[in-house]
Amino acid sequence: MNKSLEKLKKIQELCMFHELKISTAESCTGGYISKLITDISGSSKFYVGSIIAYSNNVKYDLLNVPVDVVQKYGAVSREVSKLMAEGLFNSVNCNIAIATTGIMEIDESNKSKEPQVFITIKSEDTYLVSHFHLHGNRQENRQSTVNHTFDCLYDFIHKNYLVS
Repeated sequence: MNKSLEKLKKIQELCMFHELKISTAESCTGGYISKLITDISGSSKFYVGSIIAYSNNVKYDLLNVPVDVVQKYGAVSREVSKLMAEGLFNSVNCNIAIATTGIMEIDESNKSKEPQVFITIKSEDTYLVSHFHLHGNRQENRQSTVNHTFDCLYDFIHKNYLVS
């Protein structure tokens, strides 16, 4: 957890310095990222809010992810992650939208789906989709996803907002 909090404090500093507002669309993390962000003092200065899109209907209705894309690629896919971030970016007043969709543990009814996550970080001009395979239990995988998300966000801000 300390790794997440350390990275989050650096993200907070960067967001405040560059006057960036971020928001999240969380599926597999179920609000965990939002919780950690709002746990830190002053988060309201850079954090707009979240849509917890745990069910596909929320992805369709609130994030405007087309049903046919989920049917074609699956809810846990690069395409859906990207569309979740786009839908959030277009509906919430923010500079950076973050979306997570994944599988946090092996489903005994369908062992072909390995634990994995797609994370999209989107700004007005660009986006980054990252894919990670996960190797722990459900809670460990949720924590790993948070760590990966904060790492991706930090790198995205450095690449796209820092003047060299």
